[in-house]
Amino acid sequence: MIIGLLIVFLAPVTLPILFDFQYDIRFSWVVLGIVLYFLVTDFTQAKRLARNAFLFITIFGTVVALIRPVQYALDEETHLKNTIGLSGSFFFKYDKEELKDYDAVFRHDPIRNASNYQGKDYFDAVEHQDSTVAGEPVGFDNPAYLPGTIGWNLGELLSSKVKVSYYLGRIGTVIAYALLVFFAIHASKVYKEGIYLLGTLPSALYVTAGFHYDYLYYGVSLLFIAHLSNILAGYEKLTLKKTMLLQGLAFLLVFAKFPYVLLALLPLFVPNKYCSEKQVKPFAAINFLLIMIIAVVYSGIINVFKVSTFASEQSPGIGYFLTHPLPILRTLASAPFVLVDHFISRPLQYITHDSGFLMSMTVVLFFTMYILVSLKTQIRLPWSFQVLTGGLLIGISLLTIYAITGDPRVYHKGDVFVGGVQGRYYFFPLAILPLFLSDWIHRNFNLSPLSEENNQKFVAILQYVNTFLMILTISVALYTQL
Repeated sequence: MIIGLLIVFLAPVTLPILFDFQYDIRFSWVVLGIVLYFLVTDFTQAKRLARNAFLFITIFGTVVALIRPVQYALDEETHLKNTIGLSGSFFFKYDKEELKDYDAVFRHDPIRNASNYQGKDYFDAVEHQDSTVAGEPVGFDNPAYLPGTIGWNLGELLSSKVKVSYYLGRIGTVIAYALLVFFAIHASKVYKEGIYLLGTLPSALYVTAGFHYDYLYYGVSLLFIAHLSNILAGYEKLTLKKTMLLQGLAFLLVFAKFPYVLLALLPLFVPNKYCSEKQVKPFAAINFLLIMIIAVVYSGIINVFKVSTFASEQSPGIGYFLTHPLPILRTLASAPFVLVDHFISRPLQYITHDSGFLMSMTVVLFFTMYILVSLKTQIRLPWSFQVLTGGLLIGISLLTIYAITGDPRVYHKGDVFVGGVQGRYYFFPLAILPLFLSDWIHRNFNLSPLSEENNQKFVAILQYVNTFLMILTISVALYTQL
């Protein structure tokens, strides 16, 4: 606890700014979060890792949600509008919606509405107004925003102030993510440490501590990997129920990262010896087709309801990229750099200065623990599964890049590179790679499992590393966020 508090005080030393300590309400939230976390977290028992991850995400995520300025989260303007829209019209979006609460927040948005910006006094006082929902359906509401909507509506019950709903909406998303990571670690038999490492990564938490549907992408990805690794490690069989679970989790990704719905194919790649009965593979194939039909209807690829939600509708088209593939291939080739530079090492957005110390420490410590998790994990993956899964992930990545070409803000026909493809899009490949590394390492080196005592030490070190990285990240944000 003392080390954590010292990090908060000394964080300006890591920045190219004059040391100017300022105490305000945000500083109080950070100190309170650190004290509370260390009071309720038990690092002495490895079996409490799932509980500790839930506490980590809930406490530090809430701190981030409270100290981060309004509308300074990644793409928060779009996600906030969708969150409020889900509250007013639960299934469809309509062409004559008037979201007055969103308009109220927009007037306090210094980034996107600088000329008409209303300050702190305005936001402290502004009250809720009823939204207007009318007209024809133009798209589907996204159920991924439900946790934020629940938090927003809870705020309306507790107070007439928009400010209360705003922060409770952010916290609702944090709690949803914390639950997904908790269930993933709790379910895992062979990969708990890997799930903890990725689930409590500062860059992941900083994205989810806002009105952002990537909490679903991250959390469901980890839950999917937890159950899949149990099967491949021999702890469970691939039954009809387990197939439904895996493919159901893959279907949820339609609402956050559409191309990743193709993960529903992975049960078909699992060798027969891991299946409980012969009916599993035919059932998985039929279920996959049903999932894809629903997915393409929801996305607007098949426009049954005459709505427009297809992400790539403004793209030059598949035909163009079949004859001009280099923009997409160049973008894919840059994935390792984008993942490390734009996601892992840079967890903060909308800041005045970068902390070279934070960036370097995050990269060094993360990849050190990433390799150690790979060494500790004991799993053997069939080569056929590795090849097919690797090919599928490359295909999903290509489709993700292709979808971005439909956004005229980041790509125009003739560009040599597809902009806007962020490192967080590759979270699933990053999260599952240690399983592959573990197999490759243990095929070539005879490594004994850790003793119970050493396993406990490793789990404790892992938690301390991510805890102090998170505290350092929050502390840097405290002094640099706009």
